[in-house]
Amino acid sequence: MRPGVVLAALLLAGPWAGPLAGPRSGLLPAQSPQLEVKLPAPDRLTREGPTIRALNVISDRPTRDMIEHGFPARLRFRAELWSSGGWFNSMLGSAEWNMIVSYDALKKQYRLERYENNRLLSQFQLRTFEAAVAAVERAVRAPIRARPHADRQYYLVALEVETMSANDLDELRRWLRGELRPAVRGERNPGTALGRGLRQLFANLLGAERRNLQERSATFRVRD
Repeated sequence: MRPGVVLAALLLAGPWAGPLAGPRSGLLPAQSPQLEVKLPAPDRLTREGPTIRALNVISDRPTRDMIEHGFPARLRFRAELWSSGGWFNSMLGSAEWNMIVSYDALKKQYRLERYENNRLLSQFQLRTFEAAVAAVERAVRAPIRARPHADRQYYLVALEVETMSANDLDELRRWLRGELRPAVRGERNPGTALGRGLRQLFANLLGAERRNLQERSATFRVRD
């Protein structure tokens, strides 16, 4: 790694970096991250998926600082439907979707994008960080439904939150649109090794971390 890159990272993380030093007005109180999974009404289990809410996953100061310094936050959701009948549990299906929260320093606006099945479902321009947090924490209906005439079932939902560099974000958007494939099958996400290394260096210096949450729904049966 070039010395200039390391020096830039250290300068950015130093105590003289203005936006990172001292309290920030309007910062939301720090609370523990939480993942909520709510089942639909019993008569709608085969027509609707569970409702998912991610609370307090980007509202802390380190994550906000990362976003405002050009490191967007990616929220990767995965919902699995499991059957608990017989000797072993078995997975009946799964669904994934992504949210990306970024900041436009020129317009002084936040941006929230949601992707599902390699396509952009929605995007919003938000004026304040609090509005971005509220949009992230809005309940989302998972695109997966219970199976009729199956054994007891339950949903297992996982969420990974991580910060990315601008280059990683560009490659991720292209990948989610189906324009780019990882070089190695099964790789976690696109991006060069150097880009991921620099991203991790900056993330460590600024105090951000990758978060993994998991929550299981109540066990249910589908009524005839």
